[in-house]
Amino acid sequence: MKRSREPKDDSRAAASTKKAKSIQACTSCRKHKTRCEILDPSKSPVRCHRCQVLALQCSYEETILPTASTSRLPSPPPQSVQMQAGPLKPPVKYPTLPPTDRLWSFVESNGPLDWSAPMLAVQQLSKLPLAHLHPPAHPTPPLPPGELTLARILSEERMRYLLDLFDERYTPWLNFKPTTRTGSALLDTVCCAVAARHLENAADVKMQLQTLTEDSIAKMIFNPRPSESVEAIQALLILSLWAPLGGPQEDGGRDGRLLIASAVSMAMNLRLNQAAEKATALRKKNGGRLSVEDTETLEATLENARLWISLTNTESMLCLGTGRVPLSRRSPEDLQLIEFPRSFVGLLDYGDVRLGLVASSFDLLEEGVGSRLQPGVDVDNWYDGIMVVLEKMKRIRRLLTPLPYVLEREQFYVHILHVYESMSRLLVLYHALWDARVSVGNLPPGESWHPFFKPHGVEAVGEWGRDMIQTTEALLVSVLAADTRRLGTAPDNLFTMVALAAGYVVGVKFLMARGGTELAGASDLLLARIVAHLNNVACAPGHAAQRAAFLVTGMIAKWEGRNAGTPAPASYPTPTPSADADGDFLEPLAFNTAQLQQPPDIDFNLFMDSTISMDAEFWNSLAQTQPELLAGYQ
Repeated sequence: MKRSREPKDDSRAAASTKKAKSIQACTSCRKHKTRCEILDPSKSPVRCHRCQVLALQCSYEETILPTASTSRLPSPPPQSVQMQAGPLKPPVKYPTLPPTDRLWSFVESNGPLDWSAPMLAVQQLSKLPLAHLHPPAHPTPPLPPGELTLARILSEERMRYLLDLFDERYTPWLNFKPTTRTGSALLDTVCCAVAARHLENAADVKMQLQTLTEDSIAKMIFNPRPSESVEAIQALLILSLWAPLGGPQEDGGRDGRLLIASAVSMAMNLRLNQAAEKATALRKKNGGRLSVEDTETLEATLENARLWISLTNTESMLCLGTGRVPLSRRSPEDLQLIEFPRSFVGLLDYGDVRLGLVASSFDLLEEGVGSRLQPGVDVDNWYDGIMVVLEKMKRIRRLLTPLPYVLEREQFYVHILHVYESMSRLLVLYHALWDARVSVGNLPPGESWHPFFKPHGVEAVGEWGRDMIQTTEALLVSVLAADTRRLGTAPDNLFTMVALAAGYVVGVKFLMARGGTELAGASDLLLARIVAHLNNVACAPGHAAQRAAFLVTGMIAKWEGRNAGTPAPASYPTPTPSADADGDFLEPLAFNTAQLQQPPDIDFNLFMDSTISMDAEFWNSLAQTQPELLAGYQ
């Protein structure tokens, strides 16, 4: 039996008609499952705050008309800024920068730094004048009169010594054989200029070599066509990896990306990018039965193919984390040439293996970073793409993990491959979190953004945050495991990676301290070891390792002095801090006790699993057994 409906209460009905109806979130915010709020309904057209910031088309534009009388507007969605009758109050301004800017808010700089390109930002921080690192004891010697030539600078014996030194310590990093001693004065000059960093009491020789190198490279870049040759390409590649030391300080330092881009352009004009394809065709010629002449041609073609792949790997390495997209691409034939071998039996040279593993890491990095969460991109599909890249990276890590301990030789270079793999993964995660934060839009201060980003309902932010800190610590461990003497000859860019990783750890420690907790683990010990390690491997004043150690020392000093009322000891130059243009953020380096008590912008469990805190006592006690180490960088 159906129950008859009760008559409506007229007074309740009248009251309900007076209640303004709430409106749904706009189409874009519903799709991305993010907060939707109208901060200023007087603007025309009306847009929610997220669509306004991201310059998206908002469905409110067609459903809500601006009006001077706010009492006629429907009530805002839940949790949005309340609008009252009468004159409009100015909307509350919320921080507009993503959390990675808060991550780096302890860092000083002379000007604004773009932390969406973290490697570039760290490079700018590490370009310190040589006077800060090693004040010259004597004035810079003048250049000799007349035209500088390599023969005027070096005796035959000294030149031979420097070329042998380069072959021994630097050529293994290239995975191809430089064509020195074939009458190429340019390439010999470059190799000698790089190797001269190991000379003692030879300031005049270093300065002359660097001056000659700079003049030669400048002529080549401004007049590329007449200079195009394999030797010129190799010279540019080498200089993009290692800056000569001991000469006059350059304004702002050299940009290796410019040098490698010039080398890539020359290589494409010489069609080195087709060398692997040509080698494949030669191998199939006459059913694999090659004449002596074809065999020699094949060997030369394979060397050109290795040079091209080394160029692409170098460009990827120098562009990673800087916001620049490499010009070069590795073809399927390139990847086939350097694919991971099915057997190590009879393999005499691991150079192709190293080329292949580096190429694999950087290919995945470029795939992950190239997948951006742009307006209109489905969040779930984008998340799936990032996770696929991260899973592919696990194969590279699994291949690399045992190699330093099971190979009979060249274990050192495998430790460096671990650094490249970890940095690639770190940057994919970094950019993924950056895009995720931007996609959420602005929130009130102190409110966590993580609940608003849940693709497929997954707590992606916490998962990625924990992965990042584990990956960063793994990178630092790989550097510490590398032989000190050989590490001093690593490409300069590698030390930028180390400084970025160390700075990331310090930034996370600051963020977690703001949440009232600490980053449990060996972070303090790792940072102390890294500083000592970098100082030990620096081969000359102004070396990239020394600059990185200097920068990390300053970052650690900021952490050690976080609760002090006065700035930390001047371990790092302290130029004028740059304030956020909108005034929403704290001044950089202005952390003090009161500011650390602000509501956290992050959940404190973001960077560590809930069980890791149980290990805190172990790590603290271990640190107490080595007080001299921790005191070394304060």
